[in-house]
Amino acid sequence: MRDRNWEASLYEHQHEMIKRLDVHRKKDRNDQLTQDEIMAVEHTFQLLVASMLDFARYVLKHHYDVGVERRDQVLDALIEHKDVTYEQGQQIRVLVELRQKILFDYLDENFTELSSALSLRRYALVEVLTKEWTSRLGQEER
Repeated sequence: MRDRNWEASLYEHQHEMIKRLDVHRKKDRNDQLTQDEIMAVEHTFQLLVASMLDFARYVLKHHYDVGVERRDQVLDALIEHKDVTYEQGQQIRVLVELRQKILFDYLDENFTELSSALSLRRYALVEVLTKEWTSRLGQEER
């Protein structure tokens, strides 16, 4: 059963995270960020991508009746069900791989790579997909 309140809350939370990332993206590149600011941007990015994957799992469950146990299986399931275009799949892959680097290679300096990805505003795909998936769930109920 759908949880429309959760869907709306997730969308609003994603929107707020995207606004925070946009603030960073628009900053002058000559401004040095503090370590706390870097960590806040990385954490926001990680949460945004995780929320996209969790919502995709939710859609797979409620639209296709497919249970996906782990986040790392989500993209394959979306592709299998032709729920994303090839281009979207590639963008999701980039976002997930960057999230994984930040999450598990936290001793390495990945912020330059993250800043580069943010400058392209690839993360905006999350909001687009959330709208598409919510619409798809709504069509199913008609």
